[in-house]
Amino acid sequence: MIQMQTNPKKRKRISEVLAVAGLTLLTLDSSSTILSLYGYGFLYLTDQQSGASIGIPSIALLFLSLWIGFRQKSRIVTLSLICGGAVLAISKLTKPAFGLNLYLAIALPYLYFSLMGMGFTILAIGALRVAKGQ
Repeated sequence: MIQMQTNPKKRKRISEVLAVAGLTLLTLDSSSTILSLYGYGFLYLTDQQSGASIGIPSIALLFLSLWIGFRQKSRIVTLSLICGGAVLAISKLTKPAFGLNLYLAIALPYLYFSLMGMGFTILAIGALRVAKGQ
């Protein structure tokens, strides 16, 4: 079994920074996509470009912060997981109603539902951390 040989405070701090970075990227991606109702958002990326360059790394950062901060008590990580999961799941539920991300929803529905499921999974992990007192 491989164990991290770092200081627990250092692991907690790294986990918090990654969680906040992931939540920030996810919020930027979702708000840019919603604001791009009639063309490009403030990031000047299409839906497909922003999802690949910003959306996927933000999800990866949230999971990485959970892995690094496993069994570490951190309210910042827990709150970031809950908010990040809610933003991801709700944005994937509501964007097709506004005519956004239609390519992803129609052409690649398995990927679209997987992203929605990841959002609910991240939200559930954050809620589980609240229940366990982490």
